Amino acid sequence: MTLSKSLQPLEEDDLLQIGESTFKSRLIIGTGKYPSLEVAKKAVLSSEAELITLALRRYEDNEKNIMSYVRDLKILPNTAGVLTADDAVRSAQISRELFETSLIKLEIITSSNNLDPNMEQTLRAARKLVKESFEVYVYCDRDPDNCLALEDIGCCAIMPLGASIGSGRGFDNLDELILLRDKIKQNLIVDAGLAVPSEAATVMEIGYDAVLVNTAIAKAKNPEKMAKAFSLAVKAGRIGFSSGRIKSQEHGNPSSPTSFLK
Repeated sequence: MTLSKSLQPLEEDDLLQIGESTFKSRLIIGTGKYPSLEVAKKAVLSSEAELITLALRRYEDNEKNIMSYVRDLKILPNTAGVLTADDAVRSAQISRELFETSLIKLEIITSSNNLDPNMEQTLRAARKLVKESFEVYVYCDRDPDNCLALEDIGCCAIMPLGASIGSGRGFDNLDELILLRDKIKQNLIVDAGLAVPSEAATVMEIGYDAVLVNTAIAKAKNPEKMAKAFSLAVKAGRIGFSSGRIKSQEHGNPSSPTSFLK
């Protein structure tokens, strides 16, 4: 069984352009941590995602691999688990040969215990990968200077963490994410930490281009239903953003005439 691309964009011109790829869905999901391949397949289908991440270190080339279920979708190989720029670059080069794609999600962690991004190594690897013509989706911190540097390097998607990978904390600092949206022109995708669909809707409402979710779906009691919930939340958040929210005011603003109260 393969997955079909029947999803329709919210509006005819509201497509997500990342590098050379165009997507109707703004939800990206991971393929790790699911209790079984069958559950993963159902969740991927329910999410309506068109781009899925695949950690190279977890990939096994056999007939039961998740790849057998997602032939119609685009794969975003992920360097998850590496600690250095050199290892990340080697992983990316292997992935280009293995999957015949120049897409790569660059992820370099500080340590096996601290999964937050190592920005010194990340910046170093990003420069090399862009020079080698990779389309780099980059996992990063929320520091504006680092994100601007990654944008200047030429990464096609800047992916700040909402909170630590797999933590389910949602947002360590939503104000920092809002500030980044004001400063970064490139695609911004919240990556890591989200736990519930309302958090995905929140970042979409403030103008983020997409969200990436793995643990919140894979570890849910019902991953298939949670994937659907995230799909709906991303759509709602995007519609809310494109509709234009009202301005906040310190005082109430009545929606009905109040002259009769005088």
